Amino acid sequence: MRSERSVKNSLYAIVGQAVSLIFGFVTRIVFANKLGDAYLGLNNIFYSVLSLLSLSELGMGAAFTFALYSPIADDDRERIGRVMNLYSAAYRVVAAIVTVLGLCVVPFLPLITESVPHISNITLIYLLFLANSAASYLFSYKRALITASEQDYKNSVNISLFSIIQNLLQLVLLITTGSFVLYVAAQLVCTVASNIAISHTAGKMFPYLKAVKGFPEKSELDSIKSNVKAMFMTRFGSVAVTGTDNLLIASVDVALVGIYSNYLLLLQTVQVILTQVINAVTASVGNLIAEGSERRGEIYRNIIFAVAWLYGFSAVALDTLMGRFIEITFGGGDWLLSEAVVHIMALNFLLAGIRQTNQMFINAGGLFESVKWRGFAEAAVNLGVSALFLFYFDMGLLGVLLGTTVSHLVVGVIWETVCVGRHCVEGGIRIYAVNNLIYTAVILAVCLINRYVCSLIPTTVFGFICAAAITAILPNLIFALLSVRTPQLAFFADVAKRMAGKLLRR
Repeated sequence: MRSERSVKNSLYAIVGQAVSLIFGFVTRIVFANKLGDAYLGLNNIFYSVLSLLSLSELGMGAAFTFALYSPIADDDRERIGRVMNLYSAAYRVVAAIVTVLGLCVVPFLPLITESVPHISNITLIYLLFLANSAASYLFSYKRALITASEQDYKNSVNISLFSIIQNLLQLVLLITTGSFVLYVAAQLVCTVASNIAISHTAGKMFPYLKAVKGFPEKSELDSIKSNVKAMFMTRFGSVAVTGTDNLLIASVDVALVGIYSNYLLLLQTVQVILTQVINAVTASVGNLIAEGSERRGEIYRNIIFAVAWLYGFSAVALDTLMGRFIEITFGGGDWLLSEAVVHIMALNFLLAGIRQTNQMFINAGGLFESVKWRGFAEAAVNLGVSALFLFYFDMGLLGVLLGTTVSHLVVGVIWETVCVGRHCVEGGIRIYAVNNLIYTAVILAVCLINRYVCSLIPTTVFGFICAAAITAILPNLIFALLSVRTPQLAFFADVAKRMAGKLLRR
C-alpha cells in the first residue's frame, strides 16, 4: 500500500510537471523574442539575490515535515495540530524577515545591476520579485502536512495547475503589452492564489486543525528548533552554490546569464519533476522509519536503483537534446553554449541526482545534526574552485560549473553517504558506493551510445523529434535489459502490476 501511494504521488508529479514544462518553454521563447537576453539576465540575477535572502527559511520545511511523521503514524491529532501551529507562526516570521532583508538590498540595486543594459523600472521589478518571494511563505506551510500524509499528488496537481495558469497569463501579457513589470506581477498573483488554494484543500482534509491551540511540548519544541538550526546550516550550501554561480557569471557577462538561464530552465524543470517524485517517496520512507521498520537496507537499494534510472535517463536526455532544443526554439547562434559546458551541466545534474537517495534518508530519518556543517564546506569549496577557474584560469562559465562538480564529489556525495551509513542504514556506505559506481558507468556508456546515434540525425524540427524518440527508447531499453534479473526491477514491476490491477478492477 505504501509503495503504491509513492508511485501514485510520483506519477502525478511527473505528468503535471511535464505539462508545465511545455507551457513554460512556450512562454520563455516569447519572452526571449519580446524582451531579449538582458531581461533574462536581470530575471536570473534577482532570482539569485532572493534565493540567498531565503536562507532565513532553509531547514524549516524538512524539519517540520520530519516532526509530523511520528504523530501521523500514531494518529495523534493534537500533536499534529500543535506542530502545524508552530509551523504557521514560523513562516509568518520568515516572510517578515525576507521582506525586511529584501528592502535593505534596494539601495544596492545599482551596484548589483550595473552590468545590465538600461532597463526601466528596475526597482519596481525587484520589489515585485521580493513580494513574490515573501508571499511564497504565506499559507504554503500546509503543504508539508499533505506531503507527510503520503498524499503529495494533491500538491502536484495544485502546483501544476497554477503553473499552467501563470504561464498562460504571462504569455498573453507578453504578446499584448511586452511589459516585464506585468509579467512579474502575474507571477505574484499566481503564487498567492496557489497557496490559498492548497491551504483550502488542507483545511478540508484536516478539519481538526482549527480546534487545536498552542504549540508542541517543550521537549518536542526543542527537538524541532535543533533540527531547524541544523537544516539551515546543511541547506545553506545548495542555495549558496546556485546563487553565487549566477552572480559569478554575471560579474563577467550579464547577457551570458540570460543565455545560460535557458539551459538552466530545462535542467530545473526536470529537477522539479524529479524532486516532487523524491518528496512523494520521502514521506513513505519517513513513516517507515517512524514505525521502526527493519527493511531499511532493502528500501535503500531499491531507491538507489530508481534514482539512478530516473536521473540517469534524464541526464542522458538533457546532454543529447538541450543544445538541439535551444537551437530550434531560439535560433541557435549566440543563444548556444559550447558542448563542453552542456556536458558538465548534465554531469552536475546527474551528481546532484544520485545524492537524492541519501538526502531522502537524511530528511526522513531526521539526521540533520550529522550534516549541518556540510553546507558550509560545500559552499566554500564551490566558491573557491569556481573563482579559481573563472578568474585565474579564465575558463568562463565552464570554470564556474566545474567548481560545482568538485563540490559535489569532494564534499556532498562523501559526507552524505557516510552519514546515512553510520546512522540509518547498516552497510550503507558500501551499498551506495558499489551500486552507484556501477550505475554511473552504465549511464556514461549509454550517454555515449545515444549521442553517437543521435549525431547522425540533422538538427531540424523533424530531426529533433526523431532524436527525442530515440532518446526516450534507447537508454531505457538498455537500462531495462541490464536490470531484467535484478530484485530491484522485480520490486517495481510488482508494484506496477498491483496498481494496474486496482485500476482495472475500478
